[in-house]
Amino acid sequence: MLRSFQGFAIVLMLASVLLVACGPTPTPEPDQVTLQLNWYHEAEFAGYYVAEAQGFYADENIALTIREGGLDVDVVQALLGREVDISVFGSAEQRKAMEEGNQTVALMAAFQISPRVLFALADSGIQKPQDLVGRRVAIKSEGWRQTIHETLANVGVDPAEIVEVEVKSDAIQMLYDGDVDVWTGYVHDEPVETQLAGYDVNLIFPGDYGVGAYEGLLCVSQETLEQNSDLVARFMRATLRGWQYAIEHPDEAAEVIAKWDPDHSLEFHQLAMRALIPLVDTGEGAIGSIKADQWQRVFADVYDPEHPGYTMQFVKGE
Repeated sequence: MLRSFQGFAIVLMLASVLLVACGPTPTPEPDQVTLQLNWYHEAEFAGYYVAEAQGFYADENIALTIREGGLDVDVVQALLGREVDISVFGSAEQRKAMEEGNQTVALMAAFQISPRVLFALADSGIQKPQDLVGRRVAIKSEGWRQTIHETLANVGVDPAEIVEVEVKSDAIQMLYDGDVDVWTGYVHDEPVETQLAGYDVNLIFPGDYGVGAYEGLLCVSQETLEQNSDLVARFMRATLRGWQYAIEHPDEAAEVIAKWDPDHSLEFHQLAMRALIPLVDTGEGAIGSIKADQWQRVFADVYDPEHPGYTMQFVKGE
């Protein structure tokens, strides 16, 4: 009888061990990832905010920290100095990295069309670059001057035919008061502000005239891509889900953005989202895609075929 009991106990013990062994595998600790933005919190980063809010990064076992950018933040140095794991670059920052021989790799371009715009009040009659002849155009910086000159040159207009007015970037009241005819900015910012002030606007996208480049480049170092490709793939899956969700639910996305940028109204964020969506989802190619010929055109003077500065291995359909 004792032997039978001992045998039964051994069977129970073995069964318990097997149950434990066959039980669910403990979830590993999430990977800590820091994302550096290249500007202050606003709608242009909607895909990341939404992916975080919807738990898409958590689904990929990623714990995300988002660092705000700004005028004094060097996003290239933050990435190369390993202060952050991944960073949003503008085309200017990627160009800087490529010029200096740094192997940063763009995983996607959030914006197929640059959100940089020239705009005028609707009753001005200004609708295209040719209409700027003889008009007073606000010049905020040398960068904007170059954008305006290139846009005009590409349609056969001599930049000397416009009236340049040096302005401060926050002096948009000059447009409302009629002191200038054309202002510059980003489609999700200054034009939205103007609409909320009660004015209809006409937009001119330099990108429609061959000026500008991909924007919202999500970049990693070549080292990170090679050593942590699985983590990069998971991050990209979550990010693309975030952008797709934001596009399909713009008002919900606006509510999420408002939590990151409470200084603007919900209506501002709603209008900003609607302004950005056509630049993200153009209907041509997958969201985030980068076309080889366009990339080479934009970065022709710094392009190296052995280190092109981008990859499409994580964007579906590319």
